[in-house]
Amino acid sequence: MTARRAARAAPASPLPGDAVGPRGVALLRRVHAAGGSYRCERNADRDAIGRCARNGCLLIDPRDRDILYITDAGVAFLDRLMRAH
Repeated sequence: MTARRAARAAPASPLPGDAVGPRGVALLRRVHAAGGSYRCERNADRDAIGRCARNGCLLIDPRDRDILYITDAGVAFLDRLMRAH
């Protein structure tokens, strides 16, 4: 397979918010409501952190892995979600 075909066959990168799930949406809402930074205290949140971070909605503080920051993409996703309902 040539590089050109491989590039066409590769799936597009997911949009921010794709496949974050209901726990991820709830976590994003809590982080946003907290003013942009949030200390993770729930085990259910810990399950959703990876999905949200992979999709570009959250950043994890490298000094303290319990501190989360919502990104502009995360805010845009929540805004889009609110307008859809």
